[in-house]
Amino acid sequence: MKRKKRDQFAELARRFRGEGVPPACAHFGECGGCLFQDMRYGDQLLLKREWLRGVVGDLCDPGDVGASEPLSYRNRMDMVCAFGVSGLRVRGSFKRVADVRSCEIMQERMRRAFSGLKPLIALAEDYDYLRHSGYLRYVVLRQARYTDELMVNFVTASREDRLGELAGAACAAADSVSLILSDGLADLSYGEVYEVRKRGFIEEEFDGTRFRIAPNSFFQSNSPIALEMYREIRAHVRGRVLDLYSGVGSISLFVAGAAERVTGVELNPEGAATARVNAELNSVANADFVCADVLDYLREGSAPFDTLVLDPPRSGMHPKAVKLVRERAPGRIVYMSCNPVTFRDDVKALEDYRVDRFRAWDMFPQTPHVETLAVLERR
Repeated sequence: MKRKKRDQFAELARRFRGEGVPPACAHFGECGGCLFQDMRYGDQLLLKREWLRGVVGDLCDPGDVGASEPLSYRNRMDMVCAFGVSGLRVRGSFKRVADVRSCEIMQERMRRAFSGLKPLIALAEDYDYLRHSGYLRYVVLRQARYTDELMVNFVTASREDRLGELAGAACAAADSVSLILSDGLADLSYGEVYEVRKRGFIEEEFDGTRFRIAPNSFFQSNSPIALEMYREIRAHVRGRVLDLYSGVGSISLFVAGAAERVTGVELNPEGAATARVNAELNSVANADFVCADVLDYLREGSAPFDTLVLDPPRSGMHPKAVKLVRERAPGRIVYMSCNPVTFRDDVKALEDYRVDRFRAWDMFPQTPHVETLAVLERR
């Protein structure tokens, strides 16, 4: 499926590239992070609209793709430390890493921090993920757009602080610094937080609602677009709301004022615990959070609800979860998706529902990804 999508976008890029533009980043063409920096941003939006028509056109008219700031938008970047360099993987090759000096899609404070830390990162023992040996696997940078707070996490292969001056420099540059253990064979940029060197969290704010973000917590990577989508979600919730895949509770808490009650379900214990902290932080009394697998939660039964909010991972919903949702028969489903293909498949499986409203946003400019939001009404 990935190969098919890549081929589709390559063909669309040939059709929509036009005269092109000089790429903003010196690493474009080598780094695999961006594919479209040599294309005018308006043409990127046309390309994505055309691709969406091919994916969801039999369900609805996708309309135009909402624009983002094309550069300096990302809230998070996971920089690989391997083979004597730090950066992002080379386009089309898992075995090679591009030595990134500056990334143009990162927010400015992240960019400055990474540039300043890079000489000290080079002095630390990195990790050879092909031979599974070494120490420092990733440097993860996260910046809250509306508070400007910065987090730097070091993902290591052993439970020890061997960072030397690097950790101290990170504490001087950032608001939060943590060490995270990832000692398995899998190539992961998250794991157990075994040492907090400074604070251990940052906070973001959307329209007066404040969200605490812990080192392993999921949070949307483009805050202005996420805020637009959250406002749209809030406009369509009603009554008792069940928010599946709720993360740190950002959607649940943002829409709580428009709901009778909200229940968020999140598998990650850190995410669920942070969501409860966020509810207290915002004095939200009508939101509860459950740490559970979505499938188990639906299977075991829960209180009745009127609106179901979904923001699943790229793989979409488990087929058994789709079946259980149909059995629970909420009147309305608000489905936020980072993968239009699995969204389409899930909606087709939800045979009792029709697409009443659909919008798309460019959450990840310069890449093939599109974020969508649909309101599904029971037939």
